[in-house]
Amino acid sequence: MNLTKLFDTQRILDAQIMEKHPELVGQNNLDWKILALQVELGECANEWRGFKKWSTRQSPSDEIFISCIDDEAEYFFCGVCHEEFSPSYAKTNEYQCLKDLNHLMGMKKTNPLLEEYVDCLHFILSIGLELECTPIAIDVIRKVSDSNIVNQFNTLFTEIPKVLHNISFLNQELPETMRYSTERLIKTNYHLSFSLFIGLGEMLGFTWEHIEEAYYEKNEINHIRQSEGY
Repeated sequence: MNLTKLFDTQRILDAQIMEKHPELVGQNNLDWKILALQVELGECANEWRGFKKWSTRQSPSDEIFISCIDDEAEYFFCGVCHEEFSPSYAKTNEYQCLKDLNHLMGMKKTNPLLEEYVDCLHFILSIGLELECTPIAIDVIRKVSDSNIVNQFNTLFTEIPKVLHNISFLNQELPETMRYSTERLIKTNYHLSFSLFIGLGEMLGFTWEHIEEAYYEKNEINHIRQSEGY
């Protein structure tokens, strides 16, 4: 787990977002980032499906194929005749289906649950930057796992809002010793949230190598989205 690289990568993306949205500069951005993290965490739980006891399908979708750029495609699909073609066929025929002259769409395999998980990771890193929890300061982070995934999600939903709750005390007039202890408590809330999140990833079946790879892929997409006015 290369936390230094992850935080540096997220810092660059956050800077691009600030450049595109100057109204965010100088204001409190923790409130909406923490809300966004909880929304993404909910989407991750929804993709996992294990809490849907009323459903006959309580496991996440297997890897699925989505549209992508030509260079990343594992195969190509024609939306008219619905046939599939190899990358070599597509390139040889200038990405056209010779049957109906329709442009072929590149398709690649993706893991929806992993994608939702790394969306959460983007916000966890961004929140850490807001709190000035540098990689050196978060060497206390360790995997924390509960007895089951439902409990792990619930504990995360409980722990994450504590950051905002304790920050609210800093806006009041506090004795210096109490202010110092509150600031330490906020970082402790963040460290525990991150540790729970790492534990969740393992419980969902991901290795940290898979997570990092997916994070950097999504990070590139996020940069493109900012450039194109997402």
